[in-house]
Amino acid sequence: MKTKFILMALVVTFLTTVTYSQLSDNWKWLNPSPQGNTLNAVDFVDNNTGYSAGTYGTILKTTDGGADWTQLNSGTDKSLMSMSFVNANTGYVGGARQLLRKTTDAGLTWQNLQLPVQGQWDTAYYVLDINFVTTSIGYVVGFFQLESKIWKTTDGGNSWVTQGTGGADYLKETYFLDENTGFAFGGPTYSEVIKTTNGGATWSSVSQESYIAYSMCFINATTGVYGCADGRVYRTVDGGNTWNFALCPSSLDVTSIHFINATTGFGFGSGSVYIKTTDAGQTWDEFSIGVGSVNQYFDADMTINGNLHAVGTYGAMIRSTNSGTSFISQLFVTEHSITDIEFLNVSTGYAVAGFGEGDILKTTDAGETWVSQVSSYTLPLYGIAFTSPETGYLAGSINIKKTTNGGTNWVDVYTSNQNEIFGDIFFTNVNTGYAVGSYGKLLKTTNAGSSWNSSTIPNAGTFLNSIYFVNDNTGYVVGGESKSLKTTDAGVTWEVMNITSGFLNLNNIYFNDINTGYASHGTGIFKTTNGGTTWFQLSTPAGGYNNVQFRNNYGYAIAGDGKIIKSIDGGNSWIVQPTVTSNPLYALYFNSDNFVYAGGVRGNMMKTIPQELLVTPVSGNQNETPNSFYLQQNYPNPFNPVTTIKFGIVSSGSVQIKVYDAAGRIVDELVNNSFNPGSYEVKWDASKYSSGIYFYSIVTNDFTQTKKMVLVK
Repeated sequence: MKTKFILMALVVTFLTTVTYSQLSDNWKWLNPSPQGNTLNAVDFVDNNTGYSAGTYGTILKTTDGGADWTQLNSGTDKSLMSMSFVNANTGYVGGARQLLRKTTDAGLTWQNLQLPVQGQWDTAYYVLDINFVTTSIGYVVGFFQLESKIWKTTDGGNSWVTQGTGGADYLKETYFLDENTGFAFGGPTYSEVIKTTNGGATWSSVSQESYIAYSMCFINATTGVYGCADGRVYRTVDGGNTWNFALCPSSLDVTSIHFINATTGFGFGSGSVYIKTTDAGQTWDEFSIGVGSVNQYFDADMTINGNLHAVGTYGAMIRSTNSGTSFISQLFVTEHSITDIEFLNVSTGYAVAGFGEGDILKTTDAGETWVSQVSSYTLPLYGIAFTSPETGYLAGSINIKKTTNGGTNWVDVYTSNQNEIFGDIFFTNVNTGYAVGSYGKLLKTTNAGSSWNSSTIPNAGTFLNSIYFVNDNTGYVVGGESKSLKTTDAGVTWEVMNITSGFLNLNNIYFNDINTGYASHGTGIFKTTNGGTTWFQLSTPAGGYNNVQFRNNYGYAIAGDGKIIKSIDGGNSWIVQPTVTSNPLYALYFNSDNFVYAGGVRGNMMKTIPQELLVTPVSGNQNETPNSFYLQQNYPNPFNPVTTIKFGIVSSGSVQIKVYDAAGRIVDELVNNSFNPGSYEVKWDASKYSSGIYFYSIVTNDFTQTKKMVLVK
């Protein structure tokens, strides 16, 4: 159930005071920490300072050896595939569509670099590897449609030349022993390793094996190894001129390989295991990582003190501070997909997980931290409904569960003897509730879950995904094969609605009031304004939407590709939010305190507040005109991570409030709208910014002022 209380307070009470255009929101990761996008590269410049890059333009930085990470602004949402730092300040990232960027201020800002464009497809190349041998000399490997290119710079990336590959294609990475001697490797279905001894001017093949080559590491100028698919490791003792198979009893795809000393090395890749050698790569053994679930680790790095760091799918980050004896994982409250979210008030909320093993999560601080309420639960959960702060219900595979103590304990109140799956649950009052699921199954209780009446809704198809009641009698269900039905007698009878047709799912249904409702579908979003008698499709950005919710005219919808769209006019128009992921999203909750929560694959959860609702009239003064323009000092100050800024407007007109860092760069825009006279306040959430001094300024037609604030984390 997506919203359980029929009567809701209005979330916007001041539209006559402030005029809004539709703004983009700032989304904050809640789980995992620090974020959940796949990470493709990691690079440490010293024992404490490291960087990681991944999908959706993700760049992370740590200054405490990987214990904590902060997200940097990459300026792009393209996937980043590679990274190389030459010192603490200067580094490079590369990614989709020939993207190559450079920073000279430790990741605060990034500038575009231009690779040569010689053919019509050159701009489509993925920059899969960046390798700087010195601060000036570097190599880039590009890959597109099974063809490869190598580019070289000798001036720190300002200019690049295209090098030959000796006839080799399918190259994905490079490894250099010095300015002149290096290797490039990859392969389509077999390994291809080429070598240069003249700085890339010419290349020659030195190894071809039956498995794709992913990674390489040399212990010294003569002894090295490269890792392949299916646990294959090859070793050289003559500087890479010849290679021989090293014994390795593993099926791990070895995507990254490193040595911490002359004899001990590690390999990471697919799965929850790693390989290790203690005889300079002659033989290898397989060990369990021991933390996290099954991940694909795409890159690893070793610091000077021997600490190991690996990154991979869905934000997976592990590190070892004892030479691989044990590993520490970044925080995942759950790694199971979030299927439903509900909040009882601004602070207390619940989330459930399904599509695999189930989990029940609770927060008491508006989603900032979550605690699992079950030690082990193997069955998926799909719906949640609370009728009071203490009493709640869960719907999932086979069971309906109930708590009477705020989730401390859950007990089964219904168990199917036919292995039925229940996809959603909704209560119209403290006693009466409904659950729907496979093959049109409808459960109903009128005694707070003590007993349940089971029936089958005719013409409901193979599975019902969502149920919503607008009052005690009138309710709606939607499901697979575009099935949609309505009841006006508390579930006794159901009539078929024709929201849409086809074999795609109707994933959820939500009503703003007794007449106005929305349904999400594999082709878009549908709306009714007459209680479901007729429906029409809204004009939305293309996507398969899994959930849609509204509060009056404010609405959000989430999609299977991580897309989040927003409307402030009842769905007449939509804009795509600059969200933080391309991971699939399934759960959505928009509460009356204006927080919006989204959840999805692998425990992904995030939240935002609509930017239009961040600026509110100061209580008691929205109808009073100040004597003069003003910009007050933020409070609290210093702050962590949210602070409030009050300002006053004497005459109608446009207002901008921007935040700058100590170097004078714009880091956020809090206000950019037209205002009527009055006193207002805006909150700045600095969760994604580093500690330091910031400045905020107001600019109107008649007034400009700047003040300083301090963020302390």
